[in-house]
Amino acid sequence: MAPGSLTREVFGNIDGSSKLVFYLLAAVSLTIFTLGIRSRVRLWRAGQPNSEKTGWPTVVRRLFSRVLFQRSTWSSRRVASCAHLLVFSGMLVLTLGTILIAIEHLGASLAGRSPTDPLFHKGLYFAIYELLMDAFGVALLLGSGWFLARRMGWGNKQGSESIAGNRGDIWLLASLMMLAASGYLVEGLRILWAETGQPGFSPVGLLAAWLFTAAGTTSTSAAAIHLVLWWCHAVAALAFIAVIPYTRLLHAIAGAIQLATQQKQLGQMQLVSIEDLEKTGRFGVGQLADFQSRQLRELDACVACGRCQDVCPAHQAGKPLSPRDLVQGLRGELDNWNPTAPAAGGSLHAETVSAETLWSCTTCSACVDICPLGVNPLEMITDLRRYLVGEGQLRGPPAATMQKLQRSGNTWGLPSEDRLAWARDLDVPTAEANPDFDVLYWVGCAAAYDRRTQRVARSVIRLLQAASVNFAIPGSQARCTGESARRMGDEFLFQELAAANVEMLDSQGLSTSAPDRDRLIITHCPHCLNSLLNDYPQVGGNYQVLHHSEYLLDLVQQGQLQIEPAQLPEMTYHDPCYLARVGEVVSAPRQLLEIASGKPPREMPRHGINTSCCGAGGGRMWMDDDVDSRIGGERVTEALETGASVVAVGCPFCLTMMGDGIAARDQNVVVKDIAELLVDALDLESNVMVE
Repeated sequence: MAPGSLTREVFGNIDGSSKLVFYLLAAVSLTIFTLGIRSRVRLWRAGQPNSEKTGWPTVVRRLFSRVLFQRSTWSSRRVASCAHLLVFSGMLVLTLGTILIAIEHLGASLAGRSPTDPLFHKGLYFAIYELLMDAFGVALLLGSGWFLARRMGWGNKQGSESIAGNRGDIWLLASLMMLAASGYLVEGLRILWAETGQPGFSPVGLLAAWLFTAAGTTSTSAAAIHLVLWWCHAVAALAFIAVIPYTRLLHAIAGAIQLATQQKQLGQMQLVSIEDLEKTGRFGVGQLADFQSRQLRELDACVACGRCQDVCPAHQAGKPLSPRDLVQGLRGELDNWNPTAPAAGGSLHAETVSAETLWSCTTCSACVDICPLGVNPLEMITDLRRYLVGEGQLRGPPAATMQKLQRSGNTWGLPSEDRLAWARDLDVPTAEANPDFDVLYWVGCAAAYDRRTQRVARSVIRLLQAASVNFAIPGSQARCTGESARRMGDEFLFQELAAANVEMLDSQGLSTSAPDRDRLIITHCPHCLNSLLNDYPQVGGNYQVLHHSEYLLDLVQQGQLQIEPAQLPEMTYHDPCYLARVGEVVSAPRQLLEIASGKPPREMPRHGINTSCCGAGGGRMWMDDDVDSRIGGERVTEALETGASVVAVGCPFCLTMMGDGIAARDQNVVVKDIAELLVDALDLESNVMVE
């Protein structure tokens, strides 16, 4: 048959009155769909105005990269990601195919053409169209089948806990499979009824036709069965479209908007000004209306896949926090919310989200980083924490720590005059004594007041001196960056501390806008690093900041710091969350350790940006947990299972938590900062402490 004659009648075997009924039902389906979307958008818009706007060029670019090409789904669970791609591509192509068929039929009808004289649904286009519809229908069947099996707990090695399955999800997936399968049956009956002689363009349809023929179906009986099954398929498809906004499938729309308009910004928080507080009387999130519109949309974007729960260190430690369950609990509140009701927006705290759940979070950003749809449970948690702090519901050791911080400028509550006691015998210049410094070493509170962490600061000093760096340290007027206060929810304590530090740093010429020369801040603390880089610009402080591992590697590569491989014990390296995942500093620490020992460190199963939290972030460093119940126990196990004699770290919090966890297990393994190991390799004296 010549290519130009290849075609088929769009509404073959369907009479005129049936076509009219079909279009009426389609109009009803689309109306219900539109009303559902409109209702949901109204709920989203009942939240607070979004803090950020995204330009259309960026939106279009992200639609292609993140949505159309599904780039964001490949961060983990590769099999699940592949299945999702099958479902997404299947639904997308079949929907486009249906739209093209509608355009063809309506266009041909308006042009007065006969059913056998199509506008464009013929020839090579028709052959490609039929093949694509068959192929992507199979993709939809396979992907939906895999997800259905997972939701029902079949073949799930992790058990059903991390995959939130419910009857609605199961029915949706089963409906998708039924639609795809019934489409092939309708196609097979059409082939039998029409006797097209073109079976090769619909191979699955041909298989269905062969099965019907084997069952004794004739061309005449195929027409009657085709009409009945066609109506079943059409009504089911229209019903499926209508219910999308009222089911989990809404995530396809909310998630697409989310991916196109939002950028993952790990380590960043929204600024709350005193002016806003005075104007609105609102601090943090106490009810749904307090969330930003985009956050309410995130609740609908979540598909409850459980990836966030799988990587949550608090959940792994048996704490009551599951990021998935937290978001789904808020989603349940959204489903029942009427923003216009007089009593709309009851408190989310206690019944919906417990305080214990909120305080369990270490703010490690693992849940944010892994979510394929850009949902940010961490931001919701910190916003909810702010409300608790505003209501005076922070109690116990964390509250005492915040009081010390406000009173003395450090979480230890010790006098500022003692801030430099650790360095009395090291001849360390302060910024006041050496105003022409090139590098400011931000020592931080832990190294200033914690005896163990002081060794880290002393090691950094020895290395800077060995490299003849023109450096200085802040004087006794330096205060805590306020990082823990902010992530625990005490925003205004953070701003008070930050304002004092910004004034000091700017006076020392460290601002990037300083006209004379570039100056650099280095710090061994990833939490200070993140605060200086991501928090301080919001309060007017803009600085060049590096982690000490990055700067020390630069010194080695430039030849200022000469390190030869030494006989160091076998090492493994623990990536701090705020350094690796948030700051994306992964290579520098490993390069330094390999330079110092002559061989790379042994890797734990979770490393790099996929690291696991030690349990100290988000203010949990100051919570009174016994060692056995602390978050991060699994991380200690991973470190010990490498068989290394030394666990290298690049964070004072990790130094404490990993050290305590290993000591509790009575293991002959030591925990050291990278700088301490470099000093060991250089055989420099650094650990003599000032009494």
